[in-house]
Amino acid sequence: MVRRKIIRVVLLLLIALTSLSQPQEMQKVRVGLGYLPDVQFAPFYLGMVEGLYAQQGLEVEFQHGFVTELYPLLAQGKLEFVVGDAEDVMSLPTGTRFKYLMAMYQKVPNALFSLADKNITTIEDLRGKKIGIPGMFGSSYTSLQAVLQAAGLTEQDVTVEQIGFTQLEAVLSNRVDIAMGFINNEPIVLKNQGVDINVIDAGQYNPAPGNGIMTSEEVLANTDLVQRFVAASQEALALTLQDPQKAFDASKQYVENLGDDRMEVLMTSIALYSSDYTKETGLGFTNPKGWEKTLELLTSTGRVTTDLPADSFYSNEFLTPDVGN
Repeated sequence: MVRRKIIRVVLLLLIALTSLSQPQEMQKVRVGLGYLPDVQFAPFYLGMVEGLYAQQGLEVEFQHGFVTELYPLLAQGKLEFVVGDAEDVMSLPTGTRFKYLMAMYQKVPNALFSLADKNITTIEDLRGKKIGIPGMFGSSYTSLQAVLQAAGLTEQDVTVEQIGFTQLEAVLSNRVDIAMGFINNEPIVLKNQGVDINVIDAGQYNPAPGNGIMTSEEVLANTDLVQRFVAASQEALALTLQDPQKAFDASKQYVENLGDDRMEVLMTSIALYSSDYTKETGLGFTNPKGWEKTLELLTSTGRVTTDLPADSFYSNEFLTPDVGN
């Protein structure tokens, strides 16, 4: 009898050990990243290379494209998460509800840049100038509206030209006097080419949080999945801040022909990860005051019509406090 009990215990232990040795079943997660593979998305690439997502039982697949193409896929359940502008969750078509979960950037990276000989060095200098922007949408347009308000100007005091994503060509060819681009993109490219330019940080006038992770109401219902993805992404953000070179090297596995000159792009992006607010809370947290001011700006300019409060568009509840501090 004793022998049988011993054999039974041994068998149960063997079964338990066998089950523990079985590989963890991975859950597939599809993530939309804006436009093309780029070092700006280094935290996500690093999270993959370092196995941070795998440790959370997640098999992550990236899909690049314009956010205008990615948002419908998120709404249709063909993506679980998208990285996009914070303000987009406020201005989506009626009936589409996304929620912003983790900030990559603490402010929008928009910047106005012009050739030095244009002598545009302050926002007051914009009066009478031809300003190129991708279109009358998104954070670029919001930043322009915020800049004009701060300068005491209106759109009637300038000429706004929609140029798509041809800011570099438009500025170099003098098709526009100045263009709205990104602090971690066009100004770096031009400086590396030896072009003398002036740059105005438009993001300081726009109260919106920067790019971040958002999801749909349907995915949000799976709190375990959301918690695991956000936890891995937050850890990856902190690791990128801690070791930029490791993040840059990881990006080479996803970005073709990534040259060392793009390291400056990553370092400029990393500077956007932190703020006085994250020093108190942790990386990835988003400041409620920024959301309130953004909603006020968007409603005052007629871009958004809603009765919903600002805190219905974002959540900090899935973030771990003090990560990166």
